[in-house]
Amino acid sequence: MTRLDFETSDDEIQQLICTLDSLVDGEQAAEQLIRLGRRVVPAVERFLLTSRPRSISVPRCRAVRVLGALGAYSSLIRYLRENVRPGDAAILFAEDAVRSAAARELMRHESPATFKVLLDAVKQRATSGLVQALSQYRSPESVPTLFHLLEDDLCREDAKEGLRGMPQAAKAYSILLLRGLTELPVRGSNAARRRRATLQLLVECGIYMNEWFELRAVLEDDDLDCLISAATLGLRSAPPTEMPLIVTALIEASAGMNWAQETEAVELLDKWPLLARQSAKEIRARHETRGEKPNWMSPFWRILHHILGHEMAEKEPDTPNSL
Repeated sequence: MTRLDFETSDDEIQQLICTLDSLVDGEQAAEQLIRLGRRVVPAVERFLLTSRPRSISVPRCRAVRVLGALGAYSSLIRYLRENVRPGDAAILFAEDAVRSAAARELMRHESPATFKVLLDAVKQRATSGLVQALSQYRSPESVPTLFHLLEDDLCREDAKEGLRGMPQAAKAYSILLLRGLTELPVRGSNAARRRRATLQLLVECGIYMNEWFELRAVLEDDDLDCLISAATLGLRSAPPTEMPLIVTALIEASAGMNWAQETEAVELLDKWPLLARQSAKEIRARHETRGEKPNWMSPFWRILHHILGHEMAEKEPDTPNSL
């Protein structure tokens, strides 16, 4: 023990803990508590576990930092186990910051028990720090939970990063999810966000040729972001016999695309010019047989013009020169 440790009374330690609330001296109080060593752990733990959560998270985050710096990981595990979700929204979001801080401190204390506590805490209410700490373990057991979080706007990117660390397990679960063979829903607005993120992950890690047939149905997805991702996967990995189907599905779906989706579709089609031209001719012929005229406000007709160029101009003298 240092001389400072011997000379500091329990009352003075309690006063330092109370000072964690201070905007001016709070950080200095935290540093002093760390310098005092492990004798302060019981008092700091008591403050974290028994003090009432508030709408300002900073004092409790400072307490977490003190416990982490002193290696009091059992105190942080106990906090995550015993934490009760506040009913007030402002206090709830503040306590999320404390739980994130505790999880990040526990990243220095890997163990099966810590993993279980983190997994349970994420299932109760996910935060960025909890997801990051859980992902550090790269455990297949966490894969379903991370996929569930792909619908969460606040945790999606952290969940995706965690899944990138387990590419084989993530790919296998992705294919099952998109086929509707997991416990996670595949329809609804939240499910659509999950499907988009899942397909983005598959685009990053790639698929084998034989796996394409398990994903082929996504070309009929109502969500155009999902369809474009499926087309990207197919044009990279599907058998040659599947390419006309993929290109045709992409062009036919383009009528409902926004500007960003149209740009992405054009970039994909430009990589397959001969195939795109053949499909575009067939599609254009079908639409003209039905008596349809080009509508340059529609991405569908603009994409046809982009692919066929002067051939469209010869039939329609008022066509634009470029997209």
